[in-house]
Amino acid sequence: MAMIPAEPAHLAREVRVVDATATAPASWDEMAVRSAMGEAFQSHAWGELKRALGWTPLRYVIELSGRPIGVVSIQERSLLGRRAGPLGRYRVHYAPRGPVLLDTDPTAAMAALVGLRLVARTRHALSLTIDPAWEEGSDLAAILAGSGLRPAVREIQVSRTSMVVPVEASEAAQRALLGHTTYADIDRAIGLGVTTERVDLTDQGAREAALAEFFEMHAATGKREGFLVRDRDYELRQWRSLGESGIASLWFAGLGGHDTGALLLHSGELVVYFAAGSRDDADMRRTRANHLLQWRIIRWAAESGYRGYDMGGVDTHAAPGVPEDETHPLWNLYLFKHRFGGRPTVRVRAHEYTPNAVVAAAWRLARRFR
Repeated sequence: MAMIPAEPAHLAREVRVVDATATAPASWDEMAVRSAMGEAFQSHAWGELKRALGWTPLRYVIELSGRPIGVVSIQERSLLGRRAGPLGRYRVHYAPRGPVLLDTDPTAAMAALVGLRLVARTRHALSLTIDPAWEEGSDLAAILAGSGLRPAVREIQVSRTSMVVPVEASEAAQRALLGHTTYADIDRAIGLGVTTERVDLTDQGAREAALAEFFEMHAATGKREGFLVRDRDYELRQWRSLGESGIASLWFAGLGGHDTGALLLHSGELVVYFAAGSRDDADMRRTRANHLLQWRIIRWAAESGYRGYDMGGVDTHAAPGVPEDETHPLWNLYLFKHRFGGRPTVRVRAHEYTPNAVVAAAWRLARRFR
């Protein structure tokens, strides 16, 4: 691990935060989404989607000595508006999967966090919460630990783990990462005649019907598996907006039709598994359609120049950490992703910054007696 420098006293003087809220969507996404460490949740579209939930998106470029080293999209809302009395001018800030670093040099990364603290103070934030997808034990995690932010009281993301499949240029090298049974399941699906389809979500004509079909799969799976599915209009609006921006793609697989589907996010050098579903009557055990779907996604990622495929988490708040044996409730999910070559990582906890500890304490006390 590289030496992590202490924050220089003069660093704050060299950090400049530039308001980029009015930047054109495509230009913002080039930095926040399509740069090497880009994040779909830092996209222009994601920020605008949250307006309907009472958040105001703020976008900033953070510079160090005149050089851009990071960007961040912050969701802001007031505490209680006028009803909050003297606390009414204070806001809460959340930067989902932010900041996005344009330079991972330790000093530059530290400067990005200095810039976030500056924004929080300037905007009278009661608290600023971030949850970057940085790996525990990494240099970036060490910088975060010494940044003046502290672990948040509550986690935001459902899972802190992730299974990332390295994407290989050659099919032979990719197949070498597969477990023996997975290799056989993919070939079985091909032999049965299972087909896959990638829907271009920038094409309005193809998009609407495909998203509607996918929602039915997603909702049916949520009912079967017991996970939360949001309102249909909200989900479709969210997926549509991400698709129009070129930040998401939709895939289907099935035997003689669409039996299962997956919505992917394009985040920097990674393709990220975001949402999934399958029909109630789909015989996935027989057709192995989901195995072929995952394989075709991986090969598409390789052809498109991505470095890895993030198949998503394998833990929950109630059962944290990478599963080690069958006593973990998500052991079978872990095995499925591991057999595609997924390598487990654990992301850092959500962290928060409280510019004014006295005001924050007053707010917590006021909430107790509301």
